[in-house]
Amino acid sequence: MAETVMKVDVIARETIKPSSPTPKALEDFKLCLMDQTAPAMFTALLFFYPAANDADHDTENKIAEKLRHLKSSLSKMLTQLYPLAGIIKDHITIECNDEGAEFVEARVSCRLCDILKQPDSVLLGNFLPVEIESTAAQSGRLLFVQANIFTCGGLAIGVCISHKIADAATLGTFINSWATAAAAADPHPHHHHHHRPTHESPGSPLFMASSLFPPLDKQIPTMRLIPDKYATKRYVFNTSNLAALKAKAASASVQQPTRVESVTALMWKCMINVTRSNKGLKKLSLVSHSVDLRKRVVPPLPENTIGNIVGMFFSAQPVAAEEEIDLPGLVWALRKGKKEFNKNALEMINVEKRTWLKMCGVVDLFARRNDVDYCAYTSWCRFPLYEADFGWGKPVWVTLPHTMLKNVVYLLDTKDGEGVEALVSLTKEDMAEFERQEMLLQFADVNPSVLEEAHDESH
Repeated sequence: MAETVMKVDVIARETIKPSSPTPKALEDFKLCLMDQTAPAMFTALLFFYPAANDADHDTENKIAEKLRHLKSSLSKMLTQLYPLAGIIKDHITIECNDEGAEFVEARVSCRLCDILKQPDSVLLGNFLPVEIESTAAQSGRLLFVQANIFTCGGLAIGVCISHKIADAATLGTFINSWATAAAAADPHPHHHHHHRPTHESPGSPLFMASSLFPPLDKQIPTMRLIPDKYATKRYVFNTSNLAALKAKAASASVQQPTRVESVTALMWKCMINVTRSNKGLKKLSLVSHSVDLRKRVVPPLPENTIGNIVGMFFSAQPVAAEEEIDLPGLVWALRKGKKEFNKNALEMINVEKRTWLKMCGVVDLFARRNDVDYCAYTSWCRFPLYEADFGWGKPVWVTLPHTMLKNVVYLLDTKDGEGVEALVSLTKEDMAEFERQEMLLQFADVNPSVLEEAHDESH
């Protein structure tokens, strides 16, 4: 990709308002406690769609029709997801005033396959309508969309929703609700019969988070970010490598580690090695893992409940000792952290709000302490992100671009739903050491072509 000079030209910006006005009674939407502490950034994803590969390829007319279709279905969908068309009013409220979402149309000076052959995480940032770390996420408009048209007629849809109202599940509900509205309204479906949308309608989004996790009526500190120039690398664990990794990570304590536990433990082990060789002074390696609370409350919440309905658990490992850190031991530390969280979490968040706020403060503290090496893991696996079919087939790739945050790992499904794609962001010095780790290279492919993955899956 380095040789390809890629230009992304924004050719139009438009405000998309809900197709029918939001009733006065719904004008004030209350944030929940976890929304209040969410960092000032955007929850963002990129969805890549190839052009139709038949003789009747995507002409300018077809592209114009696709864009019209995206805009009209977005407008319809915003009547359901009406808070996304509002603005942040204060620390506790979104004003649902139908301000609308920003829709950006951009033209890309290369073909989609040029991007997919060797993805460049920094270049991918050009396909988003706003920077992930932009502080605009805590004031004003909540939703930004960018439709990127490639010279071949392929399309990349970049979505940014303020983290103040959206976790990954919320973004998944948004994209699938939008796709369902689009597919239902499409008078000329472009996909062949085997591409017909298979996902169930996600159902009307539900807005009950603030009644379950009431907000505090005062300004409370959000998790702070320190954006900088960091290196982001993509590692893909295919099904056979994952099976081998899980076997290596298993023990009498955890006989069947999950995909996410196995990949996290491997990354953690490699990072401890990096810490030992680069930092010298560190005493403790600490990881946090985000947890979707929807299935953990009693009774469980539907997947399409909107908001930051997430918690986090911590696991720690001393670094100073010289002995080899074993993979099963790290898996057990992760499993133990998750079990303790499941036992105490909801009580902690609801009954003892101070504890939740203290936990958010702990993240800030550990991120700044010199004797602790802290890394935050977020798993977006199992969210139905690859189901977003607007009427022209499912995406060939769903990913995040480069992030300017240090010591962050995002885990996503591969297209087949079986593998794991890990996006790792570290300082350049740490990354130089991390990418040399033998065990990592034994189980993961470094930034493989997305086209090969798609090809393998179709055979």
